[in-house]
Amino acid sequence: MNIKKDFGQRIKELRNKKGITQYQLAEMTGIDPKHMSHIETGRSFPKADLIEKFANALDIDYTQLFQTEHLQDRDVLLCKITNLLENATDNDLKVIYKLICSYIN
Repeated sequence: MNIKKDFGQRIKELRNKKGITQYQLAEMTGIDPKHMSHIETGRSFPKADLIEKFANALDIDYTQLFQTEHLQDRDVLLCKITNLLENATDNDLKVIYKLICSYIN
């Protein structure tokens, strides 16, 4: 786990979801585009005031910037999913199966 790398990936993910470029987000937050690039690649980590600016620019709560559990390696995710499924009820498994099939197919 690397907090700088995970945070950068999350910023990039949210920025892409919003449909804005790295340059646009840099402009919206008042930072140099090069610094924006360094944050997204995990070479830099922003100070608290910049984290707030990112949240405002992306129109999200700042806590969403730290929701990075889904960025873990495939094997870790598969293990966690398996553990969750083992504890699911029969009815939950049916619903989950339908959701997975509709998403993947």
